Amino acid sequence: MRLPVLFLVLSFPLAAMAQTEVDGVGPVTEGEVDAFVVADANRDGMLSFPEFREFVRQMARTGQPTARLIRNFAAYRIAFRRVDANEDGFASPAELRSADDDFRENG
Repeated sequence: MRLPVLFLVLSFPLAAMAQTEVDGVGPVTEGEVDAFVVADANRDGMLSFPEFREFVRQMARTGQPTARLIRNFAAYRIAFRRVDANEDGFASPAELRSADDDFRENG
């Protein structure tokens, strides 16, 4: 397992938590890192659809609004398609950040 990948967790920032700057991704919170580590069951640094669903659930438990919205509407598949920009079936940390930034800018 590549240790830096664990810190490339992105999406859904929580302002109240400490943040770490990650090259190529930007600021990430301890909550994001924790949620990503829990969700990334096979420790490959990428999230399959089931892992992504768990990541969103973990983030929703912290109160993150976008994750709560996805969970409340059971819109995991829609959200995953939006995140998986290269359509390889996995959500990379960079794809998560990009999708979150896009959602916050464009809704």
